[in-house]
Amino acid sequence: MVGLNASERRRRESITHPDIVNMAATTQVSCEDITDTLQAMRAIDDKIIYELNVATPTQSFRNEVDPSIHCKSLYDQLNKIYDQRDSMIETCLSESKMKLRSIQLEASHKLDDPRILRRLRTEQSKIRELQNEVTIEEIIRERSLKVFEERCRQYYKPPKPE
Repeated sequence: MVGLNASERRRRESITHPDIVNMAATTQVSCEDITDTLQAMRAIDDKIIYELNVATPTQSFRNEVDPSIHCKSLYDQLNKIYDQRDSMIETCLSESKMKLRSIQLEASHKLDDPRILRRLRTEQSKIRELQNEVTIEEIIRERSLKVFEERCRQYYKPPKPE
């Protein structure tokens, strides 16, 4: 990006995070690695203030940047990544619940086997962790959309949820 003026460099660095947005779509994510994957996919939420600063520039830069286009693009990216993360969490949660049922069935036949009891506790812990991830997602989504609404409301009105 050498040789680009500052506003063009900001525009290119901003909002377009195809590596993050398409992460879940392009690779099969293991439920074992879901925490790390979610953390990487939450980068757009971590940088929401920066993204909004670029999307809604001061009056002196408005002729270079159309805030309505940037706000719409950011909103679309946020929703796409939220859907991907929700889908990943729900998939892993249902996988873990099925695995837990299987282990419980096995444990009912071998009540005193410590290995099975350890696997059972491990899977129960994984389910609790995934349920915590659902709560974290709700908090992150609420926070990001609140900031988005505050900064972009005059440039872009998102469609009402169905």
